[in-house]
Amino acid sequence: MSDTVIRFGGSHIGNQIALQNLKAYLNGSKSRNYVVVSAIPGLLSLIESSLGEVFQNELNEEELLSEINGFYIVTTDEHPSQAYSKLAGQLVGLLKGIGLIGDYSRALKDQVLSFAEKLSVEILASLWNEAKVIFPEDITLQVSSDFGNATFLSVDKATLNDFEPGVYLIPGTYGLTENNKPARSGKTAADYTAAFLTKEIGINTLKLWGLDNDFQRADPAIIENPEIIQRLTYSEASELAYFEHYSFHPRTVEPLEHAHIPIEVLSTDTADGEVETVINTETYIEEQIVKSVACTDDISLLKLDGPGVGLKPGILAKVTTQLNDAGLNIKSVITSQTSINFILSKENGAKALKLVHKLGFSAVTDIKVVHDVALIGIVGHGMQQAYGVSAKIFAAVANNKINVILSGSGASDLVSYLVVQEAYKEKSVREIYNAFF
Repeated sequence: MSDTVIRFGGSHIGNQIALQNLKAYLNGSKSRNYVVVSAIPGLLSLIESSLGEVFQNELNEEELLSEINGFYIVTTDEHPSQAYSKLAGQLVGLLKGIGLIGDYSRALKDQVLSFAEKLSVEILASLWNEAKVIFPEDITLQVSSDFGNATFLSVDKATLNDFEPGVYLIPGTYGLTENNKPARSGKTAADYTAAFLTKEIGINTLKLWGLDNDFQRADPAIIENPEIIQRLTYSEASELAYFEHYSFHPRTVEPLEHAHIPIEVLSTDTADGEVETVINTETYIEEQIVKSVACTDDISLLKLDGPGVGLKPGILAKVTTQLNDAGLNIKSVITSQTSINFILSKENGAKALKLVHKLGFSAVTDIKVVHDVALIGIVGHGMQQAYGVSAKIFAAVANNKINVILSGSGASDLVSYLVVQEAYKEKSVREIYNAFF
């Protein structure tokens, strides 16, 4: 068995079946097995909330340490290890310092949040005695200085190749900048970390040991027991990753696509490595074309309207630059000759409105943010070549009296977008799903 890279989700750390099956799957391997670990979701949320509240209330160090230690105790039924306690102390010290300073940079924020992965790995190590912990610092895993959205650049392959056969646990999501500052590649981006290591080490397949939310044909909170999608292209998987009912980082495919390295999502229910979903370059078009009906209500719509919008050059560029400089991510842009529509997260809508108002466009007569909306994504390669797909989508919503606020298709062969009122999100998903499945 050759060397392997496996991503193990933080939500599985307390799942005895998932962990025991992974141990059994790797048992007897005479190779190096790198298990890249994401943060335990609750632990990451605790650190994020503590960072947000440190300016509002005086930090209660003892209480926070107790909460952090609680994750270790509940999961392992043991007192925290020395390594875990040391990390917890460093984290609380950082938060205390930020509270005293009264501010923090993006770099410092990434440093704080990186403890979620570090602490999670120490908890997993306590449950896996045969495994050894190695940190990104140990293998010189370098990233760009785009804090919060860093790009992996290099790793010390000589150090990795010197390791003896065995299991090595690596906290995912972050690396070190050229100034040796931790920079994260995004929230729960261990998939991306694992993909980069897979490519750099020269392994022929990236394995994901289960997903928190499988690649299913729709959100299971809306559609009961939707089928798992067995085959996806890199582009389809990345598109679906932008919807929160899928737990896959959209940048995972970046290091793998040009090298044609496939991704296998393995079931955690057995030790056989049963493949649930394969993601690769092969464009597999299903009979009904559509593979998934995805949705999110974590959006707001920033609208710039005016008869001269299509004639005045530079409007789109100025807005995107302004939002980028402020660290506000644009999910998508849908335009016409008289309107430019930016799809943003719900929390960023009001912030973006203030920033764009400052630009003072003469050709724009109205700037506003539309709230209480939802984005429906209909995903599947072959939409531009297949007759009737768009008609079926619009018939499904029209026949059920669902008003479409905005639509966009044609920019890609694999996705059509609909923006509807938030109250119609679930109904839209059900009706479009029923039209195709």
